[in-house]
Amino acid sequence: TVWVFIGIEGASIFSARAEKRSDVGKATVIGFITVLLFLVLVNVLSLGIMTQPELANLQNPSLAAVLEHIVGPWGALLISIG
Repeated sequence: TVWVFIGIEGASIFSARAEKRSDVGKATVIGFITVLLFLVLVNVLSLGIMTQPELANLQNPSLAAVLEHIVGPWGALLISIG
């Protein structure tokens, strides 16, 4: 999942257009770290919102139910559309 989000394929395709080759590597690492932080935050912060048994009983997509618990029905709709 992480590799899809940082766009390794896109980076390799557009790397020929970069002014410096080192920029491509930096952008890939920054993208990876950013997405990794988002993944960790979503997992850890959801444990602060609901108890572990509540989280274990959620239907897929479980993030929709967590966001619905925080902000209301539009949160679940947002995740479901995404």
